[in-house]
Amino acid sequence: MGHARVLKTTALAAAFALSLAACGGGSDEAGAAEGKKTLRYAYAFTPVAGLSPYSDDAVTSYGVGATETLVKLDPSGTPEPSLATGWEQLDLTTWQITLREGVKFQDGTPMTAEAVAASLTHAAEAKPAPRALSGTALTVSAEGENAIKVVTKTPDPVLIQRLTSPELAILAQKAYADPALPSVVGTGTGPYTITKLNGTSSADLSANTGYWGGEPALAGIELSFVADGDQRASALRAGQSDLAQALPADQLEQVGADNVVAVPLPRTVSIHLTQDSPVMANPAAREVAREALEGLDLAGTIYAGAADPAQGLFSSVSTWAQDRPAATYPAPLDWDTSETPRQITLATFSDRPELTEIATVVADRWRKAGFDVKTVIQEYNQMESDYLEGTYDAVIMSRSYGQDTADPISYLQADFGCQGGYNISRYCDEDLDTALAQAAEESDVDARNQAAVTAEHELLSQVAVIPLIHDRTQFGIADGLTDLAGDPWERAVVTAQTTFSN
Repeated sequence: MGHARVLKTTALAAAFALSLAACGGGSDEAGAAEGKKTLRYAYAFTPVAGLSPYSDDAVTSYGVGATETLVKLDPSGTPEPSLATGWEQLDLTTWQITLREGVKFQDGTPMTAEAVAASLTHAAEAKPAPRALSGTALTVSAEGENAIKVVTKTPDPVLIQRLTSPELAILAQKAYADPALPSVVGTGTGPYTITKLNGTSSADLSANTGYWGGEPALAGIELSFVADGDQRASALRAGQSDLAQALPADQLEQVGADNVVAVPLPRTVSIHLTQDSPVMANPAAREVAREALEGLDLAGTIYAGAADPAQGLFSSVSTWAQDRPAATYPAPLDWDTSETPRQITLATFSDRPELTEIATVVADRWRKAGFDVKTVIQEYNQMESDYLEGTYDAVIMSRSYGQDTADPISYLQADFGCQGGYNISRYCDEDLDTALAQAAEESDVDARNQAAVTAEHELLSQVAVIPLIHDRTQFGIADGLTDLAGDPWERAVVTAQTTFSN
């Protein structure tokens, strides 16, 4: 429909740093003496665990510049320095990481080697483990004043990629009063300090004037958690917000092409079929469910062209997956639909409005195929524990497979491993676990990618998951807002340089 610029991964940095002309934006109540403005950010998701990094909230505090990790990813997925300035692999299981000097936490305490080691140790000991550490075990110790040593139980070639995950943000000691739910209020190292979390409605952030990367350009951030996509779009159009995340596809034209940036992502919307469901435990029933959805053009209809049809779990961003073999499927059930239909519950979350529409279409197709479908739709923070506990027979999920580690093997272990921390499908196959464990020790990138494609083929052939579309970011941006992060991994959004040109 031509209502948004669609950008390739290699152009991300330029796209997000674009300068939109002329009209005013931002609140200038704070920082007025210095001419700085406060960014009003309408965020799509409400906190599920008080912004704890050991939850999906990790990316929220990271994205607004409150927390940071030792290492970050460039647009190509290559690790680069952040709170760490370098790293060296000493042997198969031992890494030494050199820390940036002169960094202070937002509470004023210094970021010492002991503090960093303690922060990572808390994450390693968390129950359940952060997804970035799924399938691995490590110990961390201080090495002098300016380095840490990380020892893994088994060889872990992607340890440095793991350390880029927002779940492994480095926090001050006072953050761990409750080790199970660390607090990011005033305990991070980023350019903006969370000064107050107002439940699940909003958060206030002020500029961290002692930031190691230079004084932030904004006075602060007013972060509002707005689960309704139409409300986010309306606030942007009305000048009540300057940045709106995850705009609904049907709102893009109203917002206008000059105020929308769309970027292909390593994010896939899929239906996870719960493997211990009384109905979906039967592979033939799963194939009925998959076959019933053939021919749907969700990308062209519900997403109005602002998404791409799914080719599998991995999107076009992952060029290494483009020549994957076609999946082979089990034979479907030949049941008599005049008999009692199979009763199933299909769940999804309302924070991404397109998912609600998808649920309606899927439920209709499944009813025609012989299922008796009940739908459950709530905000994500009300449903996450139910997803993981297998409460529903099927779950429509939007998942970034690059958000935790940008490593496909780590993603597959977390989402489809027997002990995976985000295994919504509740899939467990010992042979797949073994293959993924072997791939996790492989240092050759091409070999890891091939193992990921092989695992994907099995998961699709077993109909553990039905990929639907590959998503794009849909950020709405006020006129004059510049220097947002160019991050295809959906982590960083606001940077120390983010500002208004007017």
